Amino acid sequence: MSPVRTTASPGILWAVLVGIWSLIFAAPHFYWALGGRAGLGTQAAAADAALQQGWFATYNLAAGCLGILGALVALVLAKRWGSQRVRRWLLIAATAACAVLLLRGMLGLTLLGVELLKGTFDEQTPAVLLAIEPWFVVGGLAYGGMAVHQRKAAPTNNPSH
Repeated sequence: MSPVRTTASPGILWAVLVGIWSLIFAAPHFYWALGGRAGLGTQAAAADAALQQGWFATYNLAAGCLGILGALVALVLAKRWGSQRVRRWLLIAATAACAVLLLRGMLGLTLLGVELLKGTFDEQTPAVLLAIEPWFVVGGLAYGGMAVHQRKAAPTNNPSH
């Protein structure tokens, strides 16, 4: 008897990628919301100044919650829970997340490129931005891939649900 081999659909794989991306995105935001600064190196002083302002903790707490929400959206879409109407709204939310993340990432990469071309990218510019900006693009592509593949997999037999 040969083992049964199953392959996950592209929609499931994209949803897993979105879930992982979202949880990784949420983790440092919760850490920063709680006052964490380890690993910031020369940017620790700027982080200290930001942490003294209430909006910074609120911003990071909200960003962390959005990351958890994104992972839940991916789970609901992957498991095909909820009515067709709920899934449609979640697909709209995933598409909006795709657009916002791509816009954020591309804007950040463009600004970094301008700094590099002008020669103003120096030790004062946090090198971590070279990883963070593409991270937003990866997230946008993941949300977009999930939305596209989940739409293809969505049943269309009863539009009223």
